[in-house]
Amino acid sequence: VAAGRSWPHGMGEAPSVIARWRRPAGLGIVLLAFALRAAGLAAQELRGDEAFGYFFSLRPLPDMVNATFELREPHPLASYVLQQQWLAWAGSSEYALRFTSLWFGVLAVALLGRLAWRLALPHPVSLLGMALLALSPYAVWHSQDARMYSMSLALTLASTWLALEWLSRRRWPWGLAYVAAGWLALHTHYFGGFVLLAQSLFVALRVWSLPRPWRTLGGWVALQGLLALLYLPWLLPAAAIVTGYGGNGDSPGLTAATQRALSVFAVGESAPATQRVWWAGLAAALLFIGVLRLARGGPNRRPAAWLLLLYLATPLLATWVSAQSRPIFNERYLVAAAPPFFLLLAAAVALPTQPGWRRIASLASVALVALLTAGMVASLHRHHNDPTYSKTRGWRALATALARYSASLPADQVRVAQNFPDPTLWYYYTGPVDHVVLPPAPHDAAGAAATVQALASAGVTRVLLPVQPAANWDDAGIAQAGLAGRYRLAATATAGVWPLEVYVTPPASMQSLDATFANGLQLNGFAIQPAAPTAGDLLVLFLAWRRAGATLAGTEVVFAQLLDGAGQLAAQDDRPLAEASEAEAGLYAIPLPKALPGGVYRLIAGVYDPAQTGAPRVALLTGGDHIVLAEIESRPARYAHPHSR
Repeated sequence: VAAGRSWPHGMGEAPSVIARWRRPAGLGIVLLAFALRAAGLAAQELRGDEAFGYFFSLRPLPDMVNATFELREPHPLASYVLQQQWLAWAGSSEYALRFTSLWFGVLAVALLGRLAWRLALPHPVSLLGMALLALSPYAVWHSQDARMYSMSLALTLASTWLALEWLSRRRWPWGLAYVAAGWLALHTHYFGGFVLLAQSLFVALRVWSLPRPWRTLGGWVALQGLLALLYLPWLLPAAAIVTGYGGNGDSPGLTAATQRALSVFAVGESAPATQRVWWAGLAAALLFIGVLRLARGGPNRRPAAWLLLLYLATPLLATWVSAQSRPIFNERYLVAAAPPFFLLLAAAVALPTQPGWRRIASLASVALVALLTAGMVASLHRHHNDPTYSKTRGWRALATALARYSASLPADQVRVAQNFPDPTLWYYYTGPVDHVVLPPAPHDAAGAAATVQALASAGVTRVLLPVQPAANWDDAGIAQAGLAGRYRLAATATAGVWPLEVYVTPPASMQSLDATFANGLQLNGFAIQPAAPTAGDLLVLFLAWRRAGATLAGTEVVFAQLLDGAGQLAAQDDRPLAEASEAEAGLYAIPLPKALPGGVYRLIAGVYDPAQTGAPRVALLTGGDHIVLAEIESRPARYAHPHSR
């Protein structure tokens, strides 16, 4: 069959050198696909869905099934089951988590070449289609994402190839292999059914040109019936999820949906938004040329044109139609429609061997595909190097910060509070501190207050709150308001893209002092938390002030400093005196340097007025310009990166 293939009309004769080297070239493209997907596989952090998939796959299979229905998980189980088995052997690093997606992404490139061979496309078209899929930023992104989309891409591609094999051979092993691939595809992503629909539409059109059409049609119907019978035990209980899922996308018009689909297939989601309409237009032009070339290639090429058109258009249209009643249109859901896109683009390219206007048209098609390839390369570069298009949000930095700010206290005295239950943090933070969700339910102010009360009653003296935007969970500062009932905000740091707020409990008692400044201000007591801080943590100091009878300008500032054995400044915190009231002690949080050597340090405090020339310190009546509060023993950092796996 391969020896008898000819080029589509207008493409000239296949050079023998390409036919001779097609297998090594195909292998080289597959290796290129592997290299592009393996490069930087673990460089970017997991996104929320990846972390959810990891934790979901840790469940035993019966629990996984029950959780699917209880949580109304919108995806079936095949990818989770596979990931569970793989991680049991490979571990749970980011690289291991994403490797199954990488493998299916590479498999898809090889399967595309097999599909092109079965469609009797010329060797250069097959190889170019494989190369475009290998290079595709869209396909690379999903091959580096620990989700089911790359697996769906490969399985739907395999089912399409096996459908053609069965149509060509009509032997039951091919039919059973097709049913197995289709069954796995449906258990990977429900939208894989749109590709199966495209296959049936193609068979309905193609069968009448084959020998014994009724027998072929009957065999195809039998295969679909067997597939439906095998899938029905899952589909019946899952039907309510499939039809009731609210979606996490939107409901665009047909023109907008088409533009978004073509743009993302062409150059991925790492292209600037202002360029996407132009890339979509370029892709549409190449698709038109590709379909036209195949359609004009005679009866041996027209079936390929029909199949690739149906394979591309059916999932796109079906996804768009399903999104009109609910916001479910998302570029990720279109992954199964990517293979025909790249084969049609490859079919648009013609070698400039024809004279006259055909030569000009051939050169133009080559130039357009070259331009698209340049756009892919630029998009891949942005994917790896431009933070604007990165998944990384600073989870690793946040996990390290949580370890730093909890290292000085027993784990049972610290809690991490999330104002949105994002599982990604718990992939990266694997330290001993427990966590709570605050509020415990969406917009649950009463539940937040009760949770905070329970924390305080349990002896939790510090709460770490990474403030994560969550309009559907806490859109009114419920977490902060709840914590303010029993805790005080000591400090705010930046970790990743989030502010990290550190809350501490006011001291139950304070050590007495009797220090009076020259302006009549009195310092009557202090308390320190924790007694032996760790480098990189906060040393929290409470100072009880008495202002009665004092002459104050209102611009005074309190300084709290940590001095080493040589009297050199090691760390400090300065805050306006006006922040402290008569009712509660002033709070000062001294951030200790991460590299602070272990040892004994003196903790001193005093007052100065920056409004005065030279910002002189206010003297004490007993002499000197500061009070030595205590000697603090600081410990060197002893925490490791909690996200190491």
